[in-house]
Amino acid sequence: MNDIHPVPKITGNQYNLPEKFPADEQKIISGKIKHVLRNLLNAQQVLTSLALICVLVLFSNLIESGFLAALCLFVVIFLMPLFSLELRQNKSILLGYFFVITLHETIAFANAYLFVTFGAGFDAALFQKLGGEFAMHEEWGLAIGPQLYAQMLGLVYRWLGVSHLLGEQLSILAFSISCIIFLKIIRLCGIVKYKIYSLLAFGALPTMVFLGSITLRESYQVLSFLLVMYFGIKMHMKGGINSYIIAFILSVLSMCVMHRGLIGYGMWVVPLFFIWSIRPVSRLGNVKILRLVVFVIGPISIAGLILLINVVPSLGAYNMIFDRSWLEFINTLRTGSINVSGRTTYGIPLDLSSNMMTIYSSLKLYVYYLFAPFPWQVSSVQDVYGVMESFFRMILIYFSVKHWCIAEGSQRRLFALLLIMFFSITLLFSIGTSNYGTAMRHHMLSWWIIVMVGTPLLMAKLSCIRFGAGNSGHRILLKPIENIS
Repeated sequence: MNDIHPVPKITGNQYNLPEKFPADEQKIISGKIKHVLRNLLNAQQVLTSLALICVLVLFSNLIESGFLAALCLFVVIFLMPLFSLELRQNKSILLGYFFVITLHETIAFANAYLFVTFGAGFDAALFQKLGGEFAMHEEWGLAIGPQLYAQMLGLVYRWLGVSHLLGEQLSILAFSISCIIFLKIIRLCGIVKYKIYSLLAFGALPTMVFLGSITLRESYQVLSFLLVMYFGIKMHMKGGINSYIIAFILSVLSMCVMHRGLIGYGMWVVPLFFIWSIRPVSRLGNVKILRLVVFVIGPISIAGLILLINVVPSLGAYNMIFDRSWLEFINTLRTGSINVSGRTTYGIPLDLSSNMMTIYSSLKLYVYYLFAPFPWQVSSVQDVYGVMESFFRMILIYFSVKHWCIAEGSQRRLFALLLIMFFSITLLFSIGTSNYGTAMRHHMLSWWIIVMVGTPLLMAKLSCIRFGAGNSGHRILLKPIENIS
């Protein structure tokens, strides 16, 4: 025990330890540490960072080559009222436009990134696929109808990138321009009341919303048909030979190239507009000049059609028109489509056994085209909607004809022209349509006519029922066309 020496006492700074920090410097260092920890552990910043990471992870599929262009079109569509007086003529029209555009955009984004929406399962997906293939392989050629539309998508995709949303934004852009032309025609017709209801009926129809916001041709067909009517009316209001004639002819051509079936219709529309007059009988001085133009443009149009048939292989069916076998050709097409029966096929054949049966079967299939499905054909939710739309179409046709009956002067002749356009184009599509699913798509092309002519009188009637007013309100729906520019 005596060998154990006690531990010597350490004195001074034998291990070279740092001297004790001053109190002020300790507070400064402690404050800096707390500040750094506070910034690192700030709950709000942490949550924001996590949210941004989640957004990038969840929506990483949005970062595609054409998404930026689609986003730019999205902004342009919503800013369209800045470029159009028609859309900002009053607050209700502006809000109505934003409402219908929001509906279209909702369907477009849902179909592009969430799930396949109604009507986008086959044709729209096929057009999107063909557009991407055209953009990659550059297999261009002279085409009309679906091939032309696919090549148009391919050309846009080649420059801006392949994007499903971009193709849908192009369709919505065409629809937004259609809203402007629709309101312009309403103004030219002298309709002064219930314009917001007409806009909503035109743009918020579920068929228009679901099929007009995806990669289908219908939005472009509606726009071209509206342009034909708009420039045709302006051509007559201007009088004589004017620049609107060229715009009218170009609009007819744009309508024809989007659908092969509309080529024959274009041959009917051009003479109709040049021969028809929306002016009173006492003001037909310039109409004679327009009728003279028919004899110049008519033969040129027919010669151009014949040349186009010989150049474009897919138009060979139009040779049937010139050898008078078109009825047999139509019957063959209808029989083939009926044999490929589906749930929505109504299967009305074209009976050519006699002239009487030809007329009867034609009228029957026309009625089915306009109003099928009927209540006894309902077997699904889609059929219920189809019945409701057909019933609404029937009401608008009735009020459109009634509005024409009570109209006077130029309005009466203008409404007559609109109704002729409606019944002629629906008759044309009824010949080649054998199921009401396809018919709903074709009805988009002529829907705006009965909405424009029939909705004001329908709303006036509902207003009379609600407030107990008399029929004197019908006259204030219109104002003289002579006061419209």
